[in-house]
Amino acid sequence: MAAPPSAVVVDVGPDRYPECLAVLRAGFATVVDDYGITAENTPSNPAFWGEDAVASVVGRGFSLFAVEDAAGIAGCAFAGPSRSRPGTWGLRHLAVLPGARHRGYGEALVAEAARRARGDGAHTLAIGIVAENTALGAWYHRLGFTTVDRTRYDGLVFTVEHLELSLR
Repeated sequence: MAAPPSAVVVDVGPDRYPECLAVLRAGFATVVDDYGITAENTPSNPAFWGEDAVASVVGRGFSLFAVEDAAGIAGCAFAGPSRSRPGTWGLRHLAVLPGARHRGYGEALVAEAARRARGDGAHTLAIGIVAENTALGAWYHRLGFTTVDRTRYDGLVFTVEHLELSLR
């Protein structure tokens, strides 16, 4: 799905990292309580990110892009090639502002990640989500992702569901 006519997908540079950080914090904050996620037990969750976190993810080889509407950045995500799985790109930390949800912005971000991955020759787009968030899992399944596995990692208070989208 393309971004709605009132919105466009844009690349995000360092000058707009603070705006994306605010979107990431707000987007992830809506579910942390539901799954027992705190800054103490999961400091890597974007709801708790510090000022340098966005630049850190970009520094690991992920591009940052956003959906922008008349009010500014409404959603953002990171995507980039996997270091360990040739032909696979990772989609990370997709977030949409709570007040901007259900407008197709998340779908537009997934479509942009898939477009970039295909352009790089990738055959798979992968993401890991909180498995207990069944509504989110169902949303990714509606977009064509399939569940590859569910893993409980030491130190996390939730199970990670690994999903993949075939780009072929």
